Parts: sequence; structure tokens; C-alpha cells
Amino acid sequence: MPSLRVAMILPGLGRVQRGAETAFIEIARGLAEDRGVHVELFGSGREGVNGLTIHSVACVPRERFEGWPSLPCLRGETHYEELTYVLSLAASRKFRPRDFDAVIGCSYPFVNWFLRATGQPDGPLRVFVTQNGDWPCRRINREFRAFRCDGLICTNPEHYEANRDRYPSALIPNGVDPDVFKPTLLGADIFDDPRIPIDRPIVLMASALVASKRVADGVRAVARVPNAFMIMVGDGPDRQSIARLADEALPGRYLMLGSVPRERMASIYRRADVLLHMSQDEPFGIVYLEAASTGLAVVAHDGPIPRWILGDTALYADTSDLDAVATSLRIAIRPESKNRYGRAARARVASDWTWRRQAALYREFIEGLLSDRRGVPAADHAMAGTTS
Repeated sequence: MPSLRVAMILPGLGRVQRGAETAFIEIARGLAEDRGVHVELFGSGREGVNGLTIHSVACVPRERFEGWPSLPCLRGETHYEELTYVLSLAASRKFRPRDFDAVIGCSYPFVNWFLRATGQPDGPLRVFVTQNGDWPCRRINREFRAFRCDGLICTNPEHYEANRDRYPSALIPNGVDPDVFKPTLLGADIFDDPRIPIDRPIVLMASALVASKRVADGVRAVARVPNAFMIMVGDGPDRQSIARLADEALPGRYLMLGSVPRERMASIYRRADVLLHMSQDEPFGIVYLEAASTGLAVVAHDGPIPRWILGDTALYADTSDLDAVATSLRIAIRPESKNRYGRAARARVASDWTWRRQAALYREFIEGLLSDRRGVPAADHAMAGTTS
């Protein structure tokens, strides 16, 4: 019998391949490599989870709820999707709390409330990960007052410092697989699409098409870089407005690929010259690590989280200043710059920011929580090791 039994619950698991879903699958895979750990996933599909156990129940995708009214507890399309998922999961009775020592989630409110409703005093630990932000942990008004967890995994130092006195907490960032996300070496393939020119610098944006990601401003910034061609990967409610803007600002100089299977993303990174990420409030941004591991130069918002992740291996600009962003892009696409930044970025993330390392930290933190619950002396697990 395994010494640690873990469940991971996220509505999109096995159906979509966004950042949080990627993180959960990779952490699950890293935990499952340890023979002492048994992991089961709970999601709404079966794609991309090869070799892992997943329990799939239906939910209504968030795209169906775009434009629906914002109500208490239902403040956006993601909350509507989460509610339909939790109702299906409860009806299916596939989740049996006593089968697990810990349950990991990152969505709020309905998964969190479901775990409270099904929990018992001696039931599994409820561990929350700040993949999508730490707002449920800090807010004390409205439905946020009902947030509870037994342990908090913070994906960046700001979340950790803000919450370490509220909950047992660990600082554990996301990771990357450097054997998958690697430069155009050792026979690595490159994304091939006849619509992409071979004689222009390629700027890649890979993010959801929502206002907070500032993709529209990214289009405007790239338009100020002569001869640059833009590739956009991702989907979201702003897809039509961004397409109209790109038609006007970048005629013949852009390609929108929509959602792309995870297994194709490494080759798309290898097709680009620079990654542009405009978000100013990204909780982490796996895209930073994937681009860096692939040897791409990165232009990011000049904020503490991107600098903590990438250090001096990226170019930074206030992404509210589109001229400053365009200037950084012009520097990044110079052959000598993109090679220098790309090599430095790859070296930074390929050793310490791996999924295997982060999965080991997850296990250490959870086992520390279990030891505390049982009254067994344990090492201080309040802060797991990280890379600075």
C-alpha cells in the first residue's frame, strides 16, 4: 500500500490544456514516479494524461457561459463551469474522500466548498494551490469568507508572504520539462505552417484571450516593430475583438492558432524568435519557463514575479507603455541579443525549475502537514526550497 494517497481536482483536467491543468498533470506525473505515492486525477476529459489515473465527469465548458450575468458566487464564465462540474462530480460519487490522505485543488468557490461538504475530521487534507491567484485566501467579504484549506501551496513569493501567517504554507513554483522544451538541437522539430514567413522575426504570444493578459496591447506593440510577424496561441472571450484589431494593425503580419495541443507547443516555441507576455498580474506564468527552456528571448512586464522567475535573462518593460515594449522587442529580435538571452534563460531554468523537483517539494509539504496532524515531530515545512 502506498504511504501517500493524493487526489487532484480541477474541472478542465483531461479536456483543456491551460496553465493550471498543465501544472496539475505534471505534478501528478512527478508524484506518481515515486512508488510510495498513489495519485488520482478528477477532471472532465482524458486527453494528455497518459499513464495517470483520471476520473472523468461531464461539465459545461466555460465558453458556453461567455456573456452570462455576474452574480454572487457566479462572477464569470469560469465559476459557471466549475459549478456544473461539481454538480456532476457529486452525482457521480466517483470521489471517495476516505481513499486519500490529501486532496489538491486550485479553483474557488465550488470545488473548495465541495471538499468541505464531503470532508470528515479524519478525512483528507485540503491543499489549495495559488495557480490562479491567492484572492480566495485573502478576501474576507462575500463568498470569500467561506474559503478554507489545511495547507497552502504558493506559486510565488508575494502569495507566500501575504498568507504564511494565515495558513500552513509552502513556496513551490511551477516547473518545466527541459527534455521536451528544448532549443532546435538534437533533432528537435520546428512548427511548420506555410502562413508563417521565413524572412521575418517571429513574436509569439501564448496566453488566454482575456483582458488581463493584455493581448490586444501586445498586438499594438508588435505593430510598432517593422517587419515583425506575430503568432498568437490561446483562446478566450476576446478572440473576435483581437482578430479585428490584428486585421487593422497587422495586416498580413499575424496568425491566430487558437488552442493548440500541449504536445505541439514546444515546436511552436522553437519557431519563434521572442516570447512576448504582457500580463501585469500573472500569479506565475508557466509560459515563462517553457519559453526560457526552449532558448527563447523573453519580453515581459517589469514586475517582481517575472523578475523572480527569469532574473537577468529577460528584457523587461512597463507593458502599459507600448513604445517601451516595442523597443524591448526590437532589441530582443537582434540575432546577438536573442542568442545571448536565450542561452542564459535556458541555463537558468533547466536545472532547478523542473517538474520533478517541484513534485518532490509537494510531497515533502504534504507529508509535513500529515505529521503535524498526527502529532509526530517533523521538520519545519513552512517554506519549501526554491530557486532565486
